[in-house]
Amino acid sequence: MAKLSVKRQVRKTTPSTTGKKPARPSGGSSGWVVTLLLIALGGGGYFGYDYWQQQKEAERQAAEAARLARLAEEKRKAEELARLAAEKAERERLAEEERLRREAEEAERRRREAEEAERLRKLKESQQGDTPEPEPEPDETETEPEPGPSAYDDAPSLHGADATNLSGKKAFNQMIDQLLEKRDFGAFERSMSTKIKEALVEYTSGDRLNYSKYKNNQNLVHTVELCLMIRMAGGKAVTELANQQGNGTDTRGVDFLRWALQDKSRPLHHFMQNFAYQEGRPENMEHSLNLFYTIWAATEAKERVKYLNLNIAGALMNPGICSARGNYRDSSAAILSVPEVCAYLRKMDSRRKLVTDIKKLGVSQLIHVVNVRLPQSEFDWAAENTNYKQSNWSAAYNSITYLMERAANGKDPYKKYSFEEIRKEGGICMDQGYFSCNTGKCRGVPAVYVVGDGDRGPHAWMVYLTDNVTWVQTNSYGYNSGHFSNPCSGRQQHESVLLTRTAKTTDAKLEPAADSMVLADYLVRIGCTAEAHGAAKFATTQFPNETATWMHYIHVLTHDEEKIPDVKVWRKIHSDLSRLSKKNYELMELAADVQEKYILSGQNSAMKQAVMRRTMNQFNRRGGDERADLVLSAIDRQAEVMLESDNLNGVMGLYRKQFKKYTDRGDIFAQLLRQCMGHLEAKDAPARIWNNLAKEVDRLYDRKIKSDGGDFFKLKKEVEIHKMIADVWEKAGNTKKAERIREEEEERLSKSKEQYKGDD
Repeated sequence: MAKLSVKRQVRKTTPSTTGKKPARPSGGSSGWVVTLLLIALGGGGYFGYDYWQQQKEAERQAAEAARLARLAEEKRKAEELARLAAEKAERERLAEEERLRREAEEAERRRREAEEAERLRKLKESQQGDTPEPEPEPDETETEPEPGPSAYDDAPSLHGADATNLSGKKAFNQMIDQLLEKRDFGAFERSMSTKIKEALVEYTSGDRLNYSKYKNNQNLVHTVELCLMIRMAGGKAVTELANQQGNGTDTRGVDFLRWALQDKSRPLHHFMQNFAYQEGRPENMEHSLNLFYTIWAATEAKERVKYLNLNIAGALMNPGICSARGNYRDSSAAILSVPEVCAYLRKMDSRRKLVTDIKKLGVSQLIHVVNVRLPQSEFDWAAENTNYKQSNWSAAYNSITYLMERAANGKDPYKKYSFEEIRKEGGICMDQGYFSCNTGKCRGVPAVYVVGDGDRGPHAWMVYLTDNVTWVQTNSYGYNSGHFSNPCSGRQQHESVLLTRTAKTTDAKLEPAADSMVLADYLVRIGCTAEAHGAAKFATTQFPNETATWMHYIHVLTHDEEKIPDVKVWRKIHSDLSRLSKKNYELMELAADVQEKYILSGQNSAMKQAVMRRTMNQFNRRGGDERADLVLSAIDRQAEVMLESDNLNGVMGLYRKQFKKYTDRGDIFAQLLRQCMGHLEAKDAPARIWNNLAKEVDRLYDRKIKSDGGDFFKLKKEVEIHKMIADVWEKAGNTKKAERIREEEEERLSKSKEQYKGDD
């Protein structure tokens, strides 16, 4: 077949110059030679074609294998993402349930307070009139006695010489003994509230507090603290605590309260101080009080004063921390409760097995130790395998080898997510931060897990206490957006709250602020508005650079919605906060919040926009890139003001200017774009505006943001930004371009990930 085909081809392609048939070759050996040569050439072509076909088939099979491997990898990633999404959804669901529960409890508490106030009002009216008092409806949830003459109405005075001399103190202790015997805490608080009001004349003048005189009257200070605790927890809850039994005695709860109220170390005093200054929520008071009792009961009597700060820190843990399981994956392992963590730390300290001397640490430091959620085995492993000095605990972070395959391709080499596995396998920043923070807590080192976003994407690092005063950050790599969750309040706070602590802001130095905050919290609840404002203001004048004192002052001023101060007061507060924000950037945002809610309220849009522009310029001058989160907040506020008058063009102009300014900061650029998109979606902006936005940000991306992709983490941030831009194009109606951008960026990311795939 090869021979015939070759001959035909030769005949067909042989040129002819005469138009006649070519002459038949004459005999001789040359004809056979030509024939054999053609046969050889034909066979060689056949076999070359076959080899080419085999090569193509091999390439096709290799490509198919690569495609199947890619599909398998994509499926695995999709399953991993689905798992992570499910876990996140579950965490969010639990958090939402907790929030709803708290809101329901708070609503119920407010309802009961309103009913009680209404009942007291009616009782007062009936006593003043001639008509008999109507029979109150039975309340099955309340066991306190009905208001009326109380055994505490004739209690010793809380002011004057009789309140501070020895006989006055003796009478006060006798009254506490009577209270613990009768356990009628509601009646006690109602009677004492009247006596506290009478005593205020001696310690306040208008809106000023004479703190030095107030703190010397320990009877009054203790009474205020006890009454506030009863108000927050509820008389019934305190009575139930007093009735607690244990260790073969029926007076266990009373013993705890007697110790808290009468021990020379003043346990209730320190507990209430720290509850106030660490932003404890009123609805959590019952939870914290019961936790304090549980920790106290598990502590030997001779050690209760020695470890008072540690035990109070444990009592301040919010319910969310107490119910969490942490990140340890073995569901069969029992996670130590907060009281058990405190017991472990006491035991290890007594054996001198901790890195720190926890007896010398303050409550504000120890709350970042006892919030660890791990099984006993992890505590024991840390005790045996982490021997870094407190001043160099950053070595724990650096001891974990960075696992690039985990960062790029989501490799998860852990079964239990134990300390031992993390050290053996390595990990990414979140694993390094988890390991260093939690091993530190297990060894008594106050440590905080901090997260933030930057030009190279999200990052996790650690802030820890190097001695008894100084907090430092480690491995932040220049990031300044670090935030953490306050273990007491659950509020998100910037890491600067810790990093700016000095010897002048220790717990002992801040006691006057805490005392005045406790006093203000109680006074505002019993209607002494002016005196409450004065007590809260005292804290801000004594500690003007502390965010907590200003937040508390504003909270007290707005406690009664019908008695909110006029705009002059708020302008003075705003002026003070703006001036003080040169040293404390946190106060800038607080000043902006005061301005928006209490100064600009009711002003026209033009006035609001002008003021907001000045505020944003101030943020840029004072905070700048050091606190980009505050700048972003100011931009967001200004955009919201513009949208009040449907000024979409103004919003676009605002963000266009900011986009150009922050092209060198991918994290800020991404958040700005997210903000802008949110505002346009809220106003259902037309396709024309979306199209203008898409053109603007896409052009900036191509010119200023897109790189050669050499840095994997920067590439991930670029891909994130460009996919957001694709969403903008889709909003503008250009679906094809949006899909093309997504495909291109996914391909860029996929190619970058290939270099980090392991052999397995």
